[in-house]
Amino acid sequence: MILIIGLGNPGPEYQFSRHNLGFLVVDILSEDWGIPLDREGLFSIYGVGEFKGKKVCLIKPQTFMNLSGKSVKLWFERFNPSPDTALVVHDDLDLPFGRVKLKKGGGHGGHRGLMSIIFETGTSDFSRLRIGTGRPPGKERDREAIVEWLLRPMTQDELTQLEDSFKKAEFCIEQYVLCGIERAMGECNKG
Repeated sequence: MILIIGLGNPGPEYQFSRHNLGFLVVDILSEDWGIPLDREGLFSIYGVGEFKGKKVCLIKPQTFMNLSGKSVKLWFERFNPSPDTALVVHDDLDLPFGRVKLKKGGGHGGHRGLMSIIFETGTSDFSRLRIGTGRPPGKERDREAIVEWLLRPMTQDELTQLEDSFKKAEFCIEQYVLCGIERAMGECNKG
């Protein structure tokens, strides 16, 4: 079983925020791969199905971003995943808006969701798909401005700008599922 875990915050007020890019990608996969997110458990909404013969589980933790590890820990205990079988999809302040990048393992980079996962599971040995949010213009280091930037709904123009990013994210995840993290990084991190 390959776990695709999108990070975000539950609730309609956060649905289209930058912090919910992981949720948005999982929603796209659910629709395009025909895997409904129709189950609840392990503090998550999830769906199980197949993509080109590979069994996958699409997961949206419902614990709020800063407590994502509470849910992910239970998934990791159940499936004992490796970097080739657990991919966390999340927003990243340090990448330009819309940039998509695959990464194998690493630290949390100040991301509270990753921080929670690493703390709760005791490992950073999982793969990540990072989607850039950029930082708020003129307030790149202002903590309050950053929180507001991540949590407020994006404009329709911003969502339109992300369409190509979502296509690339889906392509990268498909490569990950079919070929593993090393080959997928080679395909997705070019340029």
